[in-house]
Amino acid sequence: MNKQTDFAGVFYPDNPEELTKLLDSYKEQPYCDFKSKAIIVPHAGYVYSGHAAMAGFQHLEPCENVFIIAPSHHVNFNNIALPEYTFFETPLGTLEVNNRLIKEIAEKFPCTVDNEIFEKEHSIEVQLPFLQNIFFPQRQSAADFVKNLKKIGRKMRIIPVLTGNCDYRLISDLISTYWETSSFVISSDLSHFYPQDQCRQIDTYTATIIETGKIEFLENAQACGIVGIKGLVDFANNNDCSMIRAEMYNSGDISNEKERVVGYGSWFLYTDTRNCFIEKYCTDYVLKTVRQSIISAINNDEFIPRRIPTVLTEYGATFVTLKTDGKLRGCIGSIYPTKPLILDIIDNARNAAFQDSRFNPLTAEEFDNLNFSVSILSSIERINFKDERDLLSKIYPHGIILIERDKRAVYLPVVWEQLPDREIFLNSLKEKAGLPAQYFSRTLEAYKFDATYITDEIPE
Repeated sequence: MNKQTDFAGVFYPDNPEELTKLLDSYKEQPYCDFKSKAIIVPHAGYVYSGHAAMAGFQHLEPCENVFIIAPSHHVNFNNIALPEYTFFETPLGTLEVNNRLIKEIAEKFPCTVDNEIFEKEHSIEVQLPFLQNIFFPQRQSAADFVKNLKKIGRKMRIIPVLTGNCDYRLISDLISTYWETSSFVISSDLSHFYPQDQCRQIDTYTATIIETGKIEFLENAQACGIVGIKGLVDFANNNDCSMIRAEMYNSGDISNEKERVVGYGSWFLYTDTRNCFIEKYCTDYVLKTVRQSIISAINNDEFIPRRIPTVLTEYGATFVTLKTDGKLRGCIGSIYPTKPLILDIIDNARNAAFQDSRFNPLTAEEFDNLNFSVSILSSIERINFKDERDLLSKIYPHGIILIERDKRAVYLPVVWEQLPDREIFLNSLKEKAGLPAQYFSRTLEAYKFDATYITDEIPE
């Protein structure tokens, strides 16, 4: 039995050529070539969310099995639902359902197997043409065709999954069980029907939670597919992965309607930290941003970065360090993330050049001899300790923040290269905070962080 389309001609074009042309129009050259086995993408009408969805799908790794995990908007049930259809149809053709795997899932996980739940449900259907367009494009070279066959075998099968009243850990377990042989599409829009400014605030908060893994702060009203999102982020947390933003905007950015808008975002799972991703794929852009922001300030020009890698619109904290002939020429930074990374880098680059009180403002003559370094900080973690000996055992090799009432100081992890002895490191940090080197009290607070170091200095 085939699942017929319900939303062709409504959410997306029903004419194959028109649909292909529209999907192709959403494609942009990604700033990195990383392919992920799991993405989060929206499921609204293409005119609104198509660009955000394609930004996620362009990072999806092809596999023989593709799970599409989506919320049920119309039917109330417990746990998850699976279909008995043989194929799902779209204007671009059919996609085969892996019925063998569905039977296996039904034996292992609490679920309902019922085709009726999938009727008139758009959250899965709208994702299917993206899969067909990305993995089976109508126009492709012979080399690409063979490459796709080698990557996904002779067939790609889908496993449609609808979530009802469901614990997100069920989804996390499902992903873990089939991770080695599958890719995963988590289908969800973000906030619904708030004024545009409020929508942006809510979605920025939601995005930050997704990107920092703090799923305990995710509420149902933040996204219709919250169960799938929490399940994937939980999986990422358990496997030392991170979620990288691919795109985010809202319907008000597309239409003139600003009073009742819907938010859209896409992310992909990266098998390391966010900051390692930036180091690998965005180093040149980060260093170019530092240079251009300082040059613009010297020339009294406004600097507006272009084609910003979306990951740099995530919130983060940075330090920018300037050196001349290996000697410090300025260093200013942020300890806590209060703005998008790209803005933090620009502000700290200018402040390091012109606002570091230890140095005179940078001149144009000095610029050509400058070296630039950017430290992108990890999240900050409090260090619990019972005495100074205990504290000394816990500070290496991290960046350290020391706080005693109104006095505070910070050393980046790179300072260990100059102060490798723990006691000397800590005493120096105390003195930087305006405290005696031998000072210790029960009210002393210490926090640790790590940093990813991006520099244009040539290693010796």
